[in-house]
Amino acid sequence: MLSTIQQFEELLEKKVKLDEPLAKYTTFKIGGPAKYFFIAKENEDLVRAVTFAKKLKLPFYILGNGSNVLISDQGFNGLVILNKASDIIFKKDNKVVADAGVMLVDLIQKTIDQGLTGLEWGVGIPGTIGGCVRGNAGAYGGQMAANLIGVEVMKGSKQFVLKNEQCKFGYRESNFKHNNDLILSAEFQLQKGDKKQSLAKIKEILKTRNAKLPEYPSAGSVFKNIMISSENMAEVKKLINLPAEYLERKKIPAAWFIESLDLKGHTIGQAQISPKHANFIVNLGQATANDVLQLISYVKMKVRDELGFQLMEEIEYVGF
Repeated sequence: MLSTIQQFEELLEKKVKLDEPLAKYTTFKIGGPAKYFFIAKENEDLVRAVTFAKKLKLPFYILGNGSNVLISDQGFNGLVILNKASDIIFKKDNKVVADAGVMLVDLIQKTIDQGLTGLEWGVGIPGTIGGCVRGNAGAYGGQMAANLIGVEVMKGSKQFVLKNEQCKFGYRESNFKHNNDLILSAEFQLQKGDKKQSLAKIKEILKTRNAKLPEYPSAGSVFKNIMISSENMAEVKKLINLPAEYLERKKIPAAWFIESLDLKGHTIGQAQISPKHANFIVNLGQATANDVLQLISYVKMKVRDELGFQLMEEIEYVGF
């Protein structure tokens, strides 16, 4: 009888790695091995790998650039598919379609080269289109949902396109966080722009971003910001020294809560709350996923007990 790996390779007609360390595929540089590991270089590979994983009843996880994730020290007891599908198609009327494996920064550069504008806000976000759509990534007043027309998905064995409103986007939120739909590509509506202006804009954004980004490996922002609403206004009013601009924006940065408790630099094992940006946890060199988990739990406990707010993670846990 053929082993799982032999069956898989026979179905895929491509090699699958065994016990591949995942730390090198994440921006955190943390994570144990994947029992099986496959690189999908195009959407056909991705669809076939997922189809056969389901057929073999094998747990699977799609990995993009490995940002915004924390992988268990034990790794993933199934198939990890690294999505490297990278097609970008420019269409009429300033529309562009990008595979889920395309890096957002690459799409931004290529759209600017084509004289299109609308995605500059995302420069510096180290994620793929698939990951950014799934989490409705945003920065500097922009977000994925704003320019998105539709998402090509695979549900079960069927492939179809979901319109923007069907994806139920919210703050760092979408339907894709709550179902097993596989994102294959996304279509965006952009506008004609001025290349010089776009380049100047991304230069300014990168300058601002780089000034506050930590030097050590991280997964990006750990916690979601707190949105101010009528439901939590009573608690918000109890906060001391809250800047008026947060009330105006109706959003309190998670970093503000952490800084308020003087937790910058707090360290557990080799995981540290960045002294440079309080909403980043960094890997000082040999951090384990367990170090990071303990630090996240500690921050949540302190903010809840001392300030009365429950922080929620923005990062995704894999293999726990």
